[in-house]
Amino acid sequence: MPRWLRSLQVQLFLWAVLPVTFALLALAFTGVYAHQRAMRDFVAGRDLALARLTARILEDGLAHGTIAPDGGGLAAWILPLVGPSVDPATLVIVDGEGRVLFHPDPQRVGADFSGAPGVAEVRAGQEGVVLAEGEEGPLLVAFTPLRGADWAVLVEEPVEGLIGPILRLSGLAPVVAVAAGLISLLVLAFGWATIVRPLRSLAQAAEGVSWGDDSAIARPVGGVQEVRDLHRALAEMVERLRGYEAGMRDYLGAVSRGQEAERARLARELHDGPVQALIALGQQAEMARRLLARGEVDRATALMESLRQQGMETVDELRRLISALRPPYLEDLGFLSAVEALVREAASRTDARLEFIQEGPVPRCDPEVELAAYRIAQEALTNALQHARAQRITVRVRGDEKGLFLAVEDDGVGFTLPPRPDLLTRQGHFGLVGMQERATRLGGRLTIETAPGRGTRIAVRFPVHSPVA
Repeated sequence: MPRWLRSLQVQLFLWAVLPVTFALLALAFTGVYAHQRAMRDFVAGRDLALARLTARILEDGLAHGTIAPDGGGLAAWILPLVGPSVDPATLVIVDGEGRVLFHPDPQRVGADFSGAPGVAEVRAGQEGVVLAEGEEGPLLVAFTPLRGADWAVLVEEPVEGLIGPILRLSGLAPVVAVAAGLISLLVLAFGWATIVRPLRSLAQAAEGVSWGDDSAIARPVGGVQEVRDLHRALAEMVERLRGYEAGMRDYLGAVSRGQEAERARLARELHDGPVQALIALGQQAEMARRLLARGEVDRATALMESLRQQGMETVDELRRLISALRPPYLEDLGFLSAVEALVREAASRTDARLEFIQEGPVPRCDPEVELAAYRIAQEALTNALQHARAQRITVRVRGDEKGLFLAVEDDGVGFTLPPRPDLLTRQGHFGLVGMQERATRLGGRLTIETAPGRGTRIAVRFPVHSPVA
């Protein structure tokens, strides 16, 4: 099939414009045919009136003896009245035996016209108009008898002279109608084969994909170019979904491994830190009891003071571990204070310059929204400090009636952002995937702007009220 025929515009023209064009042509030919019939009726009435008028004139001439009963002097008498012919009609007068008494062509005077159209009807006493076949084509013949004589007046006029050349095409109307019908059927069949059937095949393939049969979209469907482009786009979408599913599996695996690693780390820290400290506290408390039993109050008092200091240190260590699991400032002081404390804590662990900027008042959001925004800020700060080698990091927070906006910008090394999110997991950027999932789950939108050597900007916008919440 030629490429230009695969275009949907051409198909729409064939399906819509072409049938309408043929319909308009059919209406036009119908109008032309109706006009031709009206013109024919009009000319028939005119020629019959002319025949009647001529008959009355002849009757008057016969009654006054101006015209002989055998037609003598007829030509000399009638020519000054009507001329040699009534253009485009031809005036013919015949007697009762069908012999021509008058004709514009002198050579035809006396010819036998008994078989001419209208002569037999006049002999039966009738008048009217008939459509007959002449020597040079169809003729419209008006005829009328004379009263008091067996003569007949005939007015012959070629049908071709009744209408203009363009109107004569009405005779082609049946041919055009048949051709239009055949072309319309061909167009319908062509449209079925190139649009309807490919779209049905594409719909079945999409249904197969929805049931897990990804191979269904790989089968070609054909059709016009737009349908093929749609099929290719769907195939690419399925391929991206496959990659996204694979990325999500990798991400979930990394999350599971990370959770287990975090649990193992917390177990080690609890065992090596607070647990050992509590054991030491217990031993020192036993030593203080013995000192008191022996009456060594000063040594016992000093040991109790050391126990108090170690207890406070253990509490601080437990608070640090708890804050790693759940930020205490978030529930106690709110989102802004929690993020500000996060920035201060990160600044205390690095030589980079960290800045927190609040742009206007920030409304309180759903707890899940604030926690997700806090975790995104935490992950973005960790990436900027550990991987981007940034020297300047800015955290911006603002809010409005549409929701909460958070941005973390750094001047680090940056990286090449892959074209698809699923490729992030293949490159090991699980933290970015986690940010994306947190934002998407709560109805937010995460954007990442980065390039090698140009730093990174991670921005997220959350609605005030999450659909999930």
